[in-house]
Amino acid sequence: MPKQKTISTIVARKTFGICLSLSLFFSIVSPSLAAPATKPDTTSGETVMSDSTDDGSVDQALVVEPSTPVIVTKKSRAQLQAEEEASAAAVQRAIAIETNHALEHLNLAQHYQHRFNFKLAELELETTIMYAPEMKAAHRDYCLVSLFCGHPMRSLAEFMMVVGLGDPVPLTAEERTELTARGAKVHYRQGLKLAHDKNWKDATGEFDAALLYSPDNAAIVRSLAFCLASKGDFEAAEAQYNRSFNIDNSDPYTHADFAFILSEQGESAKAMDQLNDAIKIDPKVAALHIDMAWMAESKGELAKAETEFRQAIELSPKHAILWSHLGRVEERLGKANDARTAYTEALALDPSQDDARKRLDELKRGESPKGQSTPAEQPKSSS
Repeated sequence: MPKQKTISTIVARKTFGICLSLSLFFSIVSPSLAAPATKPDTTSGETVMSDSTDDGSVDQALVVEPSTPVIVTKKSRAQLQAEEEASAAAVQRAIAIETNHALEHLNLAQHYQHRFNFKLAELELETTIMYAPEMKAAHRDYCLVSLFCGHPMRSLAEFMMVVGLGDPVPLTAEERTELTARGAKVHYRQGLKLAHDKNWKDATGEFDAALLYSPDNAAIVRSLAFCLASKGDFEAAEAQYNRSFNIDNSDPYTHADFAFILSEQGESAKAMDQLNDAIKIDPKVAALHIDMAWMAESKGELAKAETEFRQAIELSPKHAILWSHLGRVEERLGKANDARTAYTEALALDPSQDDARKRLDELKRGESPKGQSTPAEQPKSSS
C-alpha cells in the first residue's frame, strides 16, 4: 500500500504540472490570437501591432513617431468656383498682354518692310512670333522677309506653318532672353547712329523700339530724353529724364543734361538743383564744376561762379581757358590782383589766349587796388 500510494501521488503531481503549463500557455497565446488588428496611432508615439496575416501569424510591431495633426478645411462649391474663375481670368490677362506685345512688334515689322529695312523687319517678326507663335500673319510676313534676307530654308519653314503643314515651336526661356537682349541692343545702336547724324525724329523712334525690349534700361531712357529735347519737345523730355532718375539716379551727366534743358526753359532754380545733384554724385568731375560756374555766372552769382571755377582748376589745372574764365569773373568781382594772376597763368599755359592778354594789358594800365601791386611791379628777390 505505501508503494501504491507513492505512485499515485507522483502521477497526480505530473498531471497537475502539465495542466498548469497548458493553462499558462493558452493564457498568453489566446489574447494575441483573439485581439483585433490595430491601426497605427500617429499622435501617441506608442508601439502598435499591424494586421494579422492569412496564416494566423502576427507582423512585426511598428513604432510610429508622433506627427502634427493635419487640419482639412472643406471649401464650398462657391469658393472653388470663384478660385477657378480667378485663375482663368489671370490666364486671359497674360494671353492678352502677350498678344498686345505681338501686335506692337508686328506693326514695327511692317513699318520696316515699307522702308525696305528687312534686317530690322526680320528682328521684329521673330519677336512677334515669340509672343504669339500661332499668329499666321507674322509667319506669312516672315516667309517673305526671310527670302529678302537670304534665308530660303527659313522661308520654306514659315510657308509650311502658314499652310498648316507644320507647327511652331515656342522659344525656350533662354532663347527669349537672348532675343530680347539682342533686340534692345540693335535698336539702341541704330538710335545712336541716327542721333549722331542729328536725325532726331528717327532716333526717337529707335529708342522707343529699344524700350519695348528693355523698358527699365536707364541709358536708353536718357538717350530718348536727349533726342526729345533736341527736337524741341521739352515737356516729353522732362518726363523721360524723371523716368530715368527713377530707374537709376547715379549718373551725374544725366542731371547735367537735364539742368541745361531746364535752363533753356527759364527754370534756372531747378537747373541749379540738378547740377548740385550731379556734383554730389561725382564731385571729382571738373566738367560739372565748369557747368555750375557758367550757370552761376549767367545768373549773376559771381562768388559761386568763382568758387566753382577754382574747384574745376584744382581738378584740371593745365587748362588755360579755365584760368581765363576765372580771371574774368574775379575782374567782375573787383579782385583785380587775383584777376591779373589768373590771366598770367592762362598765358603761361597757352600764349595764344588773346582775350586773357588783352584783359591783362588793360589791368596793367589801370590803377591797382590800394596796398597791392601788379605782378610786374612786385619787388624782385634779393637773390
